Amino acid sequence: MGKFKWKLVNSENVVPFGDGAYQSRMMTGDEMAEHQVVNINEGTLKAGETTAGESGRGGVHELTEIYYTIESDDADIVLDDVHVPTKAGDIFIIPGGTYHWIDNSRSKKPFRLFTFWPKQEQNEVYHARLKAWGTSVKNIDNDYTEKRIKGKK
Repeated sequence: MGKFKWKLVNSENVVPFGDGAYQSRMMTGDEMAEHQVVNINEGTLKAGETTAGESGRGGVHELTEIYYTIESDDADIVLDDVHVPTKAGDIFIIPGGTYHWIDNSRSKKPFRLFTFWPKQEQNEVYHARLKAWGTSVKNIDNDYTEKRIKGKK
């Protein structure tokens, strides 16, 4: 296997996808890494909102997804209708077939998390980005890493 170039990604330099209550930033993916990597997204759900959707049960996937809570004020992760209060540092392992959603309706602050997928194609937002942007990730400044190294960021 050939050696790949290392990458630096910071959410401040990633264009968010979505303009509603939930926004997602693709932090790692095969396209930006130039080889297969674990897909990590940073998600932000606005205060007073949920991701329950029209069904009221959220989403369900075939394969396991992992949530890592970054910031939580008064949010729940709902797993098969069980409300689990969250706090920063929580990890939720959500097996395939589990209905899940985020309830941030009581909070006055945004809820932030990382979602982890073994492959980027398992994440439906990956496909939505490709359709809307023609690429899976957009950066605000393509010279971000060089500026960080030189101490300009």
